[in-house]
Amino acid sequence: MLYMGNVNRFIFWVLIPLILLSYIALRIFEWNHYDDDGGRLEIAQQHSMNLSNRTDVNCLILGGSNAVFGLSAKQMSSDDNLNCYNLSLLNEGFSDEAYFEFINSMPINRMEIAYVFYSTVYPLTADHFTKRLKNNEDNIDIVGESNFQLVQVSLAARLNGLLQEKPFFPSHRYPNPTASGDFNFELYERCDSASVKAHEWDLTDEEDAVKNWRNANLSRIQSLFQNAQVYFVLPSTLRSNVNKDDLATFFNFLQAELAKQSVTYIEQSPFPSRDVVCDGILHANELGREIRTSELLKLFYSQNN
Repeated sequence: MLYMGNVNRFIFWVLIPLILLSYIALRIFEWNHYDDDGGRLEIAQQHSMNLSNRTDVNCLILGGSNAVFGLSAKQMSSDDNLNCYNLSLLNEGFSDEAYFEFINSMPINRMEIAYVFYSTVYPLTADHFTKRLKNNEDNIDIVGESNFQLVQVSLAARLNGLLQEKPFFPSHRYPNPTASGDFNFELYERCDSASVKAHEWDLTDEEDAVKNWRNANLSRIQSLFQNAQVYFVLPSTLRSNVNKDDLATFFNFLQAELAKQSVTYIEQSPFPSRDVVCDGILHANELGREIRTSELLKLFYSQNN
């Protein structure tokens, strides 16, 4: 009995605290060094540095990864009226509050911005939109964290990954943006169009939540850039098996709703094949970006002539 008592005391006073403290130390180390998977904070800082050296910007590209990969501010600036900068972020900053806080922090002369192209998939895909609302509720920041979390990825999962010869702290780094804010494909080696498969496009229902979300974001953009004409861009995606009548009905309704806010609607064509995508149905490769940006410029011309 005395022996068992000593064992129980050792477990309770030594072993359990040691395991708990070890896990907390591991989590703090991970939090401090590895949570910014992809280098999103560094990318945001590079945008700020780029814009601090620009006084000629009159056009912004906003949105998520579809615009990061798929639109080129440098190519857009071939138009004599446009001096564009691509201020889109991967995952659109994870939450609306985080993204608009990021935009608000940029060294931009907002009154000089005459054109804003907002390219977002969130109100157009049900799964993405649901996750976006959850991120907004959790106040997720631009690196994907709400705050310090004691439990994120289990130690068992870390060890399992190690046994499978995966990095203990996996990281997927994205390159810093170019001087115009564009994605730098020359420094990115993960494009693999052959592995990308088209998916059915799951349009959201036009419920109050979708309308409120869209209207709130567009109002924030209009408030930030009071002299700008705002263009809501339906991005190109790789998609299949979509009912064309459903799409047409949705597009017509969306255009009418946007007109109420004095926002111009631009609908881009689907990607013609997976040969022009990089690593996902929303992400163009370098050729796809050139095609999509060229189309956006033509649609912009048609809206202004």
